[in-house]
Amino acid sequence: MKRREKESWIFIRFILAFPCQKSIVKIMELKSLLHTTSRYVEILRQNGIVDLHWFFNNFPRSYEDRSQIKPLDELIIDEKGRTATKGLILSRKQRFARWKQMYEFKFQDENWNIGYISIFNSAFLASKIIVDSWFIIIGKPHLRLGKLTFSHPDIVPASSPSNIPEPTDSSSTADSFASGRIFPIYSEMQGIKPWRFAQKIRDNLPLVDQYFHEYLPDQFRSDFNLLWVIETIQNLHYPDSYPLRDQALRRLFFDRLLRIQLYSLQNRLEYQWTIDIPPLQETPHRKVIQPLLDIIPFQLTTAQKKVIVQILEDFYRGRPMLRLLQWDVWSWKTIVATVIMYYTAQVRKAQSVLLAPLEVLAVQHYKTLAKFLLPLGLRVELLTWSISPDRKREIKRWLASGQIDVIVGTHAVLQSDVDFADLKFVCIDEQHKFWVRQRAMFKKFNSPHILQMTATPIPRSMALAFFGEFDVSVIDQLPSGRIPIDTKVISEKEYLTLKPWLLQKVSQWQKVFVVTPLIEESEKMEDVKSAISQYQEISAFLSDLWESKIWLLHGKMRPSEKNDVMNDFKTGKISILVSTTVIEVWVDIPEATVMIIKNAERFWLSQLHQLRGRIWRSNLKSYCFLETAKKSGDTYQRLKIMETTTDGFKLAQLDMENRWSWEILGTMQSWQSDIPMEILSDLRFLEDVQRWALQLLRQYPWLRWLPELQKFMKEKIGDVLA
Repeated sequence: MKRREKESWIFIRFILAFPCQKSIVKIMELKSLLHTTSRYVEILRQNGIVDLHWFFNNFPRSYEDRSQIKPLDELIIDEKGRTATKGLILSRKQRFARWKQMYEFKFQDENWNIGYISIFNSAFLASKIIVDSWFIIIGKPHLRLGKLTFSHPDIVPASSPSNIPEPTDSSSTADSFASGRIFPIYSEMQGIKPWRFAQKIRDNLPLVDQYFHEYLPDQFRSDFNLLWVIETIQNLHYPDSYPLRDQALRRLFFDRLLRIQLYSLQNRLEYQWTIDIPPLQETPHRKVIQPLLDIIPFQLTTAQKKVIVQILEDFYRGRPMLRLLQWDVWSWKTIVATVIMYYTAQVRKAQSVLLAPLEVLAVQHYKTLAKFLLPLGLRVELLTWSISPDRKREIKRWLASGQIDVIVGTHAVLQSDVDFADLKFVCIDEQHKFWVRQRAMFKKFNSPHILQMTATPIPRSMALAFFGEFDVSVIDQLPSGRIPIDTKVISEKEYLTLKPWLLQKVSQWQKVFVVTPLIEESEKMEDVKSAISQYQEISAFLSDLWESKIWLLHGKMRPSEKNDVMNDFKTGKISILVSTTVIEVWVDIPEATVMIIKNAERFWLSQLHQLRGRIWRSNLKSYCFLETAKKSGDTYQRLKIMETTTDGFKLAQLDMENRWSWEILGTMQSWQSDIPMEILSDLRFLEDVQRWALQLLRQYPWLRWLPELQKFMKEKIGDVLA
């Protein structure tokens, strides 16, 4: 490796989540460094901690302010957080009650106020509390039998006040590491208590500068007001003050977002610039799509027209398009894909692909595309797992020879034996269902234009943070002529009054969804109705209907079973479908006009909006009922928002402001899930991070080709951003 490239690699390598500086300090055996047992080291290894680098990267989940020691008369009873006081142990009592060993300690604080400590079935903890010694007591105070009591608090030996003689116990002559400061609270590992881990961190904190090294330029840190790496690590574990803790967290979140942006930009550069695509000389022929627009039985909305123009302009930029299309649940984005596929066939004389995560959804897309494109002379075919082997071989042969213009399918299209004559456009529906590696397979077909579509509205700042390689388009305008949907929050009593009305809707050949959070009853969530129990209850509740008119659908069913149930629901054999959230991205059923969501408080607004999107797909009046046990409080007020808006982007923003940003993106790794809303909603900050990431790759373009960087990114980030 050339010297400049080597220096640049040293410069960039530390971007990836505070990596270890192995070239400076040889990592010593963890057991000897921590002065601990083999069992302790094995527990650390099981939790991904194999050396001091990862040991220091295990950050606290929260903090307690133990720097403010308060007398008992200033404590707030039953407050949410834990508090600290200092007291002299006056007496100890031990007794047995109902097979429980109980200890009670009486203490007085520095102002002579009296308090008590209660401990149950822990002789070891009780043995640490010595009469006539001073301790810091950290816990939640409450009144018990008229006494101010701390139950099972943290007990830390402390020095006595200057006006009181020192205790005789030498172990209490100085305040412990666990008191008199902002104290870190770590997640418990099986066999390692959080306070014990905190003690090991404190003992080894002086070694931080041997394992971490600053990698950002001074100008970079100055522009963003960032702490040095060493200061960051130290103040994440044992902050000297809350402002310093906040600065350290900001640096940590900055590094994580910068890493994600580098990964996104690397993906974009690898996909767009590894081939030479000559730009089209002419401008987009918008008149080409007029024959298709003439047979569409409705007028395109302004938002749909705007997105089509953006995509067509991408075709003429001389590089493959990477665009994310967001749409609200009733905006019918499929027509956009249809227009682009028609344009690709007419102007580029090339092939297109539409991928869907579920076979039933792929079949629906196939019927829609065939309806519009077949009359215009384009050949459309369907490729899914259920198609017979002989038919699959024929379709693959036709694709390779160029006889098929548009192929619609599931993951069956992504197999190694599928080839194309000239693939120029790929449309991926519900993009979060397809992983990065699967999307990347299209690169071998000379990087066709990729349009990824999602019906999950994502706030602009989050789209910028996690989908940096994509240009973003939004369809946020509903089709005209829709009768407004009625959404209402109801109680269980109100739900029971719906029986005659539901029977009337079914008699009018309309269909009903009943959605529940769980498949089976859970001991931890006894108040949540399962899909199975709901199916049984509704069958009894609507006993006037034939049993076959009510059916059950959940995620543990085989794909063929799901397809059969949904087809029966669509054709009218089933009138009421009891389901889990598996229907969230299912097919259009225009006759489905009623949805009842049980335990609606268990869902976030965006989830409720996605579920509600399964109805209101025709000009029939639609109704969505959100059943909740308690029509009061903050939860009720949150659900009431659903009654006033059908704007999915507004609801997604409200979810993010309530600390729910990760369900929007699907399953994310835990090391990303603690970036707070204040960071994710700071659009200017995110734009600056993206700008700096691009500048780093421009300044050191060879970095994206280094195998070490690629390997680390794929292993540590992998498919998370799918």
